[in-house]
Formats: sequence, C-alpha cells, structure tokens
Amino acid sequence: MRRITVVASLLILSFAYGGAAAQDDALALGERIYLDKCEYCHGDGVQKGGTFVLQARYQDALPALLTERTDLAPEYISAVLRTWTNGMAPFRPTEISDSEMEALVAFLTRNNE
Repeated sequence: MRRITVVASLLILSFAYGGAAAQDDALALGERIYLDKCEYCHGDGVQKGGTFVLQARYQDALPALLTERTDLAPEYISAVLRTWTNGMAPFRPTEISDSEMEALVAFLTRNNE
C-alpha cells in the first residue's frame, strides 16, 4: 500500500512540475514574441508610439506599458492582435500564429489580479 502511495505521489508531483514547466515555457515564448513584435511600439519610453498613445489616453489612471498592466483580458488582447483597433494594425496568423498568440496573451496577463 505504501508503494502505491509513493508512486501516486510521484505521479502527482511530475504532473504538477510538468504543468509549471509548460507554463514557464509559454511565458518565455510570450516574452520573446513581445520583444520581437510588440516592444518596438509598446516598450518603455515616450519615443515608443504605442506607449505614448496609451499614456495620453490613460493619463496615469492605468500604466501605459503593457508589461505593467494587471487588468488585460485575454479576449481583448486576442481581438486587438487580430483586428484593426485604435490605429494598431492587426497581426496575421502568418506573423503571429495562434499558439504564439496564446503564449503572448499568457505573458501579458501574468500580472493580472
């Protein structure tokens, strides 16, 4: 009986670790996509067009830097990425695949409360 308990515990730990590792991999991929595709306009500094526009829009009520936001809805991020929204051109699936978009959404929502 003890052997079954030990084996079951090891299986549970391996699934938990595997899930955490997969989540870490998704966040790392999402960060790479952000740095490659988004940071140019949404990075730190007023010279970054997207950050500048969001700063003017939110007037410090919300962070202009996407990486500092805690309120981004995954559905909203996906919609903005795929449709022309507020002056931001959409990314086609050939530019950011659906799986890459999921990783990017995971990265941008990692701070959500």
